[in-house]
Amino acid sequence: MFHPPTLGRLWVGAMAVLVLSVSARADIIVHDLEFRAGIGARPGIIFGRLTSQSATPDRLIGVESPDARIEMHTHEMRDNIMRMRRVEAFSLSPGTDLVLESGGHHLMVFDFVHQAHKTPLRVTFRFENAPAVTTEIARGAGHKAEHHKHP
Repeated sequence: MFHPPTLGRLWVGAMAVLVLSVSARADIIVHDLEFRAGIGARPGIIFGRLTSQSATPDRLIGVESPDARIEMHTHEMRDNIMRMRRVEAFSLSPGTDLVLESGGHHLMVFDFVHQAHKTPLRVTFRFENAPAVTTEIARGAGHKAEHHKHP
């Protein structure tokens, strides 16, 4: 026969397993973020990785911040010249990574309001289908933010 305290512990354990299994089912994982603030009025840049764990294609359709204006950019070769251009979205195929890196897809950070301080940059990644992912990225060339998963 169960005693009330034992039943309570079982209930708490079952709920913990349920919560952990739900949070482990993230559609998009945003990780290894690196924010390099610009010098003076020059824009900053964000590198990192977005991993799709979804079974369906998705798109990163925007990145927002209350602290700055963020644009999605890519590099492309045209007439033997590498050119940077703004894009409206990045595609994420099922089970793949979207790599934000120098010379490829990346995020440009304009008008960062905490330029003179060590304040982290707060960002929200918005997707066409998956739930938004909000995180903070500390400044610094060598810093990498921790993994962020959202169901």
